This record gives sequence, structure tokens and C-alpha cells, in this order.
Amino acid sequence: MTPSTLSTILNSAPLVIQGAGKLIDLIKEGGSAQNEPEEQSRLSLESLKSDVERLESHLQSVDESNIEQIKLIEQLARQNEMLAESVKQLSRQLGMLTMVAGISVIFSLSALVIVVL
Repeated sequence: MTPSTLSTILNSAPLVIQGAGKLIDLIKEGGSAQNEPEEQSRLSLESLKSDVERLESHLQSVDESNIEQIKLIEQLARQNEMLAESVKQLSRQLGMLTMVAGISVIFSLSALVIVVL
């Protein structure tokens, strides 16, 4: 199961629980619902359909949000890769600069020794 699927499940869990509660109430009232007018059951069906449409809309927006987040993560990964390459290059340049400075110190000390002698 992917992280986006888990996120979708967790985000829609309260709505599913609410819908399940309504369904349980409808089932409990099953015997008495047969005696109720047909309009009442239509309203219940219409409210359930409305809830399903709302859930589908919510899931769609969550999916779109997840896609945007994935795109941002990909961009950050690319930027991180470029940053790592820059740090690597700077490290090489620093090593070369340190070596040149070391050689300069050696030559300076050698020249100083020659002048003193």
C-alpha cells in the first residue's frame, strides 16, 4: 500500500465512519422504515448520494494535492542533487587551493633558507 493511499484512507476515515453510522441507523430502522413514506427513504438515499459525491470530490482534491506534493518533492530532489554536485566541486577546488598554498609555503621557506645561508 502506497503512502498516498494511506493518506487518502486516513483523510477520508471520519467521513466514512459518519456514513457508516448513518447506514447503521438506516438498517436499525429497517423495519420501521417500511412503514415510513417513500419520500423519507428518498431523502435518505439522496443524502447518501450527496455524501458519496462529496467524498469523491474530497478524494479527487486529495489526489491532486498528493500529485502536487510529489512534484515538489521531485523538484527538491533535483535541487538537492545540484547542491551536492556544487559542494563536491567546491571541495575539489578547496583541496587544490590548499595544495597550492602548501607548495607556496614550502617555496617561501626554501627561499628564506637560501637567503639566510
